[in-house]
Amino acid sequence: MNELDVTRRALFGLLLMGFAGTLAELLLAGHTEDAFQWVPIVLLAAGLVALPLAAWRPRVPLRLFQYLMVVFVASGIIGLWQHYGAKQEFALERQPDMSGLALFRESLEGSSPPLLAPGTMVALGLLGITWSYRKGVTP
Repeated sequence: MNELDVTRRALFGLLLMGFAGTLAELLLAGHTEDAFQWVPIVLLAAGLVALPLAAWRPRVPLRLFQYLMVVFVASGIIGLWQHYGAKQEFALERQPDMSGLALFRESLEGSSPPLLAPGTMVALGLLGITWSYRKGVTP
C-alpha cells in the first residue's frame, strides 16, 4: 500500500467520524427548532450514506459526493451568518439601544449559539473534497 492509499484511508476515517460525531452532537443539542437547523443534520446524514458509496469509486457516486461536499462548504458559510444573526438578535434583546462596533463585539462574544460551530461543515466539506480528489474527477 502506497502513501496515497494510506492518506486516503485516514481521510476516509476522519470523514466518517466527523460526519457521525457532528450529527450526534447536533441531535443531542436539539438543533431541530426550525428548517435552517435541519440543514446540517440532513447533509451529515447524506454524507454518511454518500461516503461509502463514493469509496467504491464509481464515477457518478464520487461526483455526487463532491457536489455534496461543496454544499457542505456553502451551508457552513450560511450557518456562520445565521449564528451571527442569532447572536446579534439576542444582544439587541438585552440592550436595544446597542449599535455599531459595540453590537458587533457583543455578537462575537458568548457561547449560545456557538458562532464558529458551522465552520465544522466547512472543514468537513473541504476534507471531503480533498479525500475525493482524483486526477480528472474534480468538482
